[in-house]
Amino acid sequence: MASILAISWLAIAEPASFSSKDLIDDKILHFLCFAYLTIIFKFARFTDQDFWVYVIVLGYGILIEIVQMYIPYRSFEFFDILADLMGIFCASLLLKLAKDFYAGY
Repeated sequence: MASILAISWLAIAEPASFSSKDLIDDKILHFLCFAYLTIIFKFARFTDQDFWVYVIVLGYGILIEIVQMYIPYRSFEFFDILADLMGIFCASLLLKLAKDFYAGY
C-alpha cells in the first residue's frame, strides 16, 4: 500500500521545469516504478494468475494518466503508458528467469 501511495503522490505532484533530458528520465522513472509494482504485486500473491497482475498494474498506470489530464500542471501521455507497459513486461521476464533459477519459488 505504501508503494501505491508513494507512486500516486509522485504522479500528481507538481513537477519542476523540464528539459529534454528530464523527459527521458521521466520515461525511465515510469519504467522502473511499474517494474517494481509488478514485482511487488506478484510477491504479494494478490492473485495467482500472472495475467491479472499485469492487467491490474497496467490499469493503475492508465488511471494515473487519466487523472493527470485533469491536473493543470500535468498531462496525459501515451508514451508514459508505453513505458509502464515495458516495465511490466521486463519485470515479468525477470520473474520468469528467477522462477527458472530457483525451483522453490
